[in-house]
Amino acid sequence: MANVPLGDKSVDVGVFCLALMGTNIAEFIREAHRILRDNGVIKIAEVRSRFEKSASDNESKSPTVTKRSKTQQKSGKNILDTTGEVNHTRDTKLLDHFITVMMQLGFKKITIDQSNKMFFMMEFRKIQGKKPSKTATFTAKPCIYKRR
Repeated sequence: MANVPLGDKSVDVGVFCLALMGTNIAEFIREAHRILRDNGVIKIAEVRSRFEKSASDNESKSPTVTKRSKTQQKSGKNILDTTGEVNHTRDTKLLDHFITVMMQLGFKKITIDQSNKMFFMMEFRKIQGKKPSKTATFTAKPCIYKRR
């Protein structure tokens, strides 16, 4: 995917559906930048566990996370604690880093749909006239498959 046989600026929409599994994700995005027309769109569907960690992970935990009801767990929405602060049930620092890298690679975030508990749906638009960084890199966490 880092060297597809398509001409420069020949595509309006690129789709990565569970396709960013390699360690050279930035190369895939640079190639998408090359083949997309100005203001072209990339749609990305990826497994959430590759871009975030839950409060139950062994890594450092957020002190503001509270136990959620079954309804809140199903909705996947953030909840308010008694202080009125939002309690995020997942750490999204890696997702935030991915969005920053996408900007460095010449793409602006349009939407990120986090309503599904297993997948992210992301949409980015190619920034006209912005050349992708040659040094930007990104590696997501390994994909974790759990039996549900």
